[in-house]
Amino acid sequence: MTRPSLARLTAVFAWIGLASLGGGRSAYFHDALVVRLRWLRDEEFLQDLAVSQVMPGPNFSNLAVALGHRLRGYRGAACALLALVLPGGLLFLALALLLRKGVAPEAAHMLAGMGAAVVGLILIMTWRILRVGLRGRVGVVLAAGTFFAVGPLRLPTYIAIAAMIVLGLWLNRPRASEALTPRESD
Repeated sequence: MTRPSLARLTAVFAWIGLASLGGGRSAYFHDALVVRLRWLRDEEFLQDLAVSQVMPGPNFSNLAVALGHRLRGYRGAACALLALVLPGGLLFLALALLLRKGVAPEAAHMLAGMGAAVVGLILIMTWRILRVGLRGRVGVVLAAGTFFAVGPLRLPTYIAIAAMIVLGLWLNRPRASEALTPRESD
């Protein structure tokens, strides 16, 4: 794995910020940083994605900070966040001004098409992450439990995550057969 320069990291995150209109930025991050540039391994990306999902605030900005920090430290985190938000924000501001004046009514059709493309990207990223994140029965149980808690049961996400953390700790607790005997610990 090669780590990028600060300038290259900023350029890549700015491109992701501009190219990922319509959501699904985690899919763009995964495709760019793991698949194409190979700056991160799947496991590293999945760890940062999990942290960004449970932290308060927008997930994409949390993920940008986590990935930027992993790649280039605190300066990388700051550059990644600014590069991700600023160009896309300016582009959205310009688009909003055009829509307000009625200059670009076709923009609604363009955004609908982009939304469908984003769903496809999210499905691809989900498939790739499933291969890494669902190792063993415990991972499958926790993923299924979270799916049913947030989906059909409609529990708030923070409650489902807190419950899965407790369940994950319990399912991964040391077994009596794994405990060290006094002779082994010496």
